[in-house]
Amino acid sequence: MNRLDDSVAVVTGAAGVFGTAIATRYAEEGAALVLTDIDETRLQDTAKAIEAVAAVPITAFVADLTDPVDVTRLFEHTDETYGRIDVLINNAGAALRSPLVFHNDADWHRMLRINLDTVFYCSRQAVRRMLPRRSGRIVNVASALGLTGGADEVAYATAKAAVLGFTRSVAQEVGRRGICVNAICPTLADSGVSRAYFGGFDVDIRAVAGYLARRAAMPRPIAPDDVADIAVFLGARESAYLNGQAILVGGVG
Repeated sequence: MNRLDDSVAVVTGAAGVFGTAIATRYAEEGAALVLTDIDETRLQDTAKAIEAVAAVPITAFVADLTDPVDVTRLFEHTDETYGRIDVLINNAGAALRSPLVFHNDADWHRMLRINLDTVFYCSRQAVRRMLPRRSGRIVNVASALGLTGGADEVAYATAKAAVLGFTRSVAQEVGRRGICVNAICPTLADSGVSRAYFGGFDVDIRAVAGYLARRAAMPRPIAPDDVADIAVFLGARESAYLNGQAILVGGVG
């Protein structure tokens, strides 16, 4: 028996590196999937790749999750397709590297919309469906920077810190009703977000990730599968009494 048999999971940001890894592991563990991303081409490619390795129901839904109307459509699609949702993976996100004095208003609000508003809109829809069943899991992919902060990354780190506050608050609100809400806080990995984050800078992401891993007393930088493994654990039965936690992936800070 697989760990996620008879589960329905919605994975946001599914076309990204972490999203693809999480969705693939969920499919391998038996979950039916709703994959969503704003990038239609990459989303369809991701769905086809997962279908090639796992015989589970998969549907792909293109959506801009910063738009609450699109989010409503996504969850109505999930209702029509599967009739319920058991796990929500809030993985959609984006990063920006810039000193505070050069942050403009648009940058600030964009980081909050993509990294925080999407979590709020999707979680609100998921909880509305989970409460009547008194069962469900929400997994928010945050960041180690949400725990530590970081120079030249004020907007991104602030948004991810807010995700952690949101995680703890919603966990307290719905935990007694059978819904667990937790967060994953990855350190630096060679992901799409990281590549965009360092865009325009002469930076070797793998070298930086290796340095951070050594500083954290870990043998290597984190890989997408490390995050996916934690996401499976948080969606599976064995984490039933884990709630409101921020799990740092990649060693000590």
